[in-house]
Amino acid sequence: MQKISLFTLLVILFTSCSDILFTSPQPSFAKNSSDISEDFQGKFNVDRGLYSYDTLNITDNTITFNGIDYTISDDNFVVKSWGNYLFLNLKDSTQKWQLLTILSAPHSLNNTLLEMNSSTIDVGRFNNVDTIAADTTNPNSYTKYILNEVNTLQFHYLLRMSSKSQFDLIRLEEVIAVEEEIEDEESLESDIEENLTTEE
Repeated sequence: MQKISLFTLLVILFTSCSDILFTSPQPSFAKNSSDISEDFQGKFNVDRGLYSYDTLNITDNTITFNGIDYTISDDNFVVKSWGNYLFLNLKDSTQKWQLLTILSAPHSLNNTLLEMNSSTIDVGRFNNVDTIAADTTNPNSYTKYILNEVNTLQFHYLLRMSSKSQFDLIRLEEVIAVEEEIEDEESLESDIEENLTTEE
């Protein structure tokens, strides 16, 4: 029983949550997209260091995040893009928008997920901030900050500060290919050793 409790505690400590929400899809200066660029598509693990905790599956018009499916044509999912950034706006149970920001590979080895949370962002810099208090009966609950009317300059600040809370998106197809390559090399080494011992 103690091992399970310790494991649960470690998962809570080493996973971070985006605790900043918005009243409308972000960024306001970018147009809505009707599809997702191929550069961002695939099945990914979010590499959080010790644990690959979240799986993110992205197609041309859907994503699956934390076991929930979102489709662009739904009212609860808005996609925007700007430069090498993809912005996935997901409406949560409070009718506010959570923002997942992905930076594509030209600026990083892997695609990178940027999380906006109050540990790296000074919410005091914003005029219209509401809060949703943490549910004290739920140990996984945390205070959420809701930003209203975010202008372009403020969004650039959010984007810059969220780069301090970033995680590599490990493409699962590449992981499988590397594992197969390692197995092939091990098999080849085994065959070579076997041939050497039979020749002796």
